[in-house]
Amino acid sequence: MLALLLVLATVQDTTIVIHPDSSGATLQARELPRVVTDEVIKFYNAPGTTRLVGRTRLPRGNEWRGDVAVRNGPAIIGGRVDGTLVVINGDVLLEPGAEISGSLIVVGGTVEGTTESRIGGETRQYREPLLYRLRGEGDEIAYAPNLRRRALWNPGARVSWGTADTRSSLTIATGGTFNRVEGLPIVFGPLFDWKLEENLRIRVDALGVFRSAGDLSDKRSDLGYMLRTELRSGEIRPFGLGFRAYDVVAPIEDWGLRNAEVGWSAFVFARDYRDYYLNKGWATRLFAHPERQLALALELRRDWQESVAARDPWTMFRNSDAWRPNPPIDEGHYITLGANATVDTRNDTDDPTSGWLVRTTLEHASSKDVTPQTGVPAAVRRAIPVDGSYAFDRLFIDVRRYARVSTSGRVNLRLLAGGWVGGDPLPLQRRLSLGGPDPLTGYAFRQSACNRDITAPAFAGTLVAACDRVLALQAEYRGHLKLNWSYTPFGTGRDEGDEDQQGGTLLRLEGPDLVVFGEAGQAWLVGNGPGRLPSDRLPTLGSWLADLGLGVDWGGFGLYVAKAVTTGERLRFTVRLDHRF
Repeated sequence: MLALLLVLATVQDTTIVIHPDSSGATLQARELPRVVTDEVIKFYNAPGTTRLVGRTRLPRGNEWRGDVAVRNGPAIIGGRVDGTLVVINGDVLLEPGAEISGSLIVVGGTVEGTTESRIGGETRQYREPLLYRLRGEGDEIAYAPNLRRRALWNPGARVSWGTADTRSSLTIATGGTFNRVEGLPIVFGPLFDWKLEENLRIRVDALGVFRSAGDLSDKRSDLGYMLRTELRSGEIRPFGLGFRAYDVVAPIEDWGLRNAEVGWSAFVFARDYRDYYLNKGWATRLFAHPERQLALALELRRDWQESVAARDPWTMFRNSDAWRPNPPIDEGHYITLGANATVDTRNDTDDPTSGWLVRTTLEHASSKDVTPQTGVPAAVRRAIPVDGSYAFDRLFIDVRRYARVSTSGRVNLRLLAGGWVGGDPLPLQRRLSLGGPDPLTGYAFRQSACNRDITAPAFAGTLVAACDRVLALQAEYRGHLKLNWSYTPFGTGRDEGDEDQQGGTLLRLEGPDLVVFGEAGQAWLVGNGPGRLPSDRLPTLGSWLADLGLGVDWGGFGLYVAKAVTTGERLRFTVRLDHRF
C-alpha cells in the first residue's frame, strides 16, 4: 500500500490530513500553479506597478492611478483603481461603489463585495498562497518554494470534477501520523462541496481509515472511519454548523511536537513521543469568525474511549527494538461540552515575525460508566466515582508572541498552561507531563510526569503522563545569518532575464537563523498532602525545571543543543523538522 501511494504521489493534487485529536479531516491546501506564480511575480516586479505592503485602504472618493500590487494585505477598496489590482496573500473587501478599471487578481485570500462594485476586467481568486522571498533591497520578490513542506507532505492522489459551485473528489492518501499503535494510517473516500446559494455552502466528507499495523483488538478494528458534514455561510467572516462521526486513534498530549515530527521520529528511529487511545463517537459544532482574526467554536461530543496496545510496525532503524508500551486509559463513554477561542494576528502562519496567537479550550466532561484503571494509587489520584456521577473540568491555554527587534532579529515568547480546574480527578487520557524534545529540550522525555508512585504491571515501561496541571514558558531570539549563495550554470541570468523567472538557478543556499533559547516549567499534582499543591497555588520557582540552548534553523529544519540547569544532566541534541513554536 505504501509503495502504491509513493507512485500515486507523482500525480498528487491535494491530500487529506486527519487530525485524530479533534476527530476532524481537512484538505491540505494545494500549491499555487506555477503559471499563476510567474504571472503575479512579473506583475509585482514591473517598473510601472505601485507596490504596497500590509493592511491597505483606499477610501471612497479617492483614486489610485496605474497598476497596484498589495502584499500581505488585506486590501479594503472603497474608491477607484485606474488599472489592475493584484493582492498577494491577503483578502480583498470591495465596499459598495468601489471600481477597478482593470482586472482583480487575488492569491492566498478571498474576495468579498463584488456584487456591489464594478470591475472592468476579469476577477480571479486563488486560495493557495504565493511562496516568495524578498530580493535586492526588498522592493522585488522572487519565487521561493517551501522545500521543507515539499519533503514532508503526505503522499496521495486525488481525482476531482465539477464546477466552481459544485466540486467533488475521490482521494487516497496518508492520514495522520505514523505511530506504534496503527502504523501508517491510510484514508480513502469521496468529498463533496456544493454551493447552495450565494455565500452558503455544504460540505460532506466520507473517509475510511485503514490501519496498516493490523487489528487493534479482536473486534476487527483495523478499519476506522471519518464522516463529516458542514454547513457554512460566508467566506471572510464565516459561521456555520457541523456534525462528525468518527472511529479514530486519538493522541494523548498533542501540544508538544508537531504531527510530522512525531511521525518521522517513530518511523525512522522507533521513538514515539505520544500515547494513544481508540476514540469512537459523534460531535456537533457551532463555529463563527466574528472578525478575521478571531475564531469561536462550541462543541458537544459523545465518545467511547478504549485502551489500545502498541503494535509492532516496521521502522527504518532500530526495527528489532521493542516499542515503549502504550499505557491504558480510564475507559467509558464521555459526554463533553467544549468551548474554543483563537485569536491570530500573526503576519504569516508558517514563519511569523510579528503578532499574537492565543488558543484557549475549556471543557466540561462527564461519564456514567467510566471504568477507572486499577493500579493508580491515591498518592497520584483520589478515587474516581463509579456511581454515574463522574465529571471534571479542564482548561488549556497556549499564548505566543512574535516580535521583530531589528532588521534580522526576532524575539518569540510562549506561555503554556493547563490542566484540571474543577470537579473529579482527570482521567488518564487527559493528564499532562513535561520534558523531552518540546517544550523542555534539555530534559529527558517526561522528566516531570508525576508517575513515580505508579508501579502496577499494566504501566510498566509506559512513562505514563499523570500530572494534573502544567505550566511552561519558552523564549527565543532568532538572528538571521545572511548567506544567499546560488549556483547558476548558464550565467547570472540577468542578461537574458531574471534567473528566478527563467529557472536558471540550479542550487540556492539560504542563510540559517541562529537561535538562542531558554525554557522553564513544571508539572504537578493538585490537592493536599505530600507531593501535591493546593489548587490556588503554583510551584515555587526553585522547583521549576529550566534549560538553555543554542541552535540553527534552515526554514524549519533545525539542529539544537540544550543543557538543563540541573546538576548531573547531560547535553541533549535535538533535530526539529519545523520551527520550535
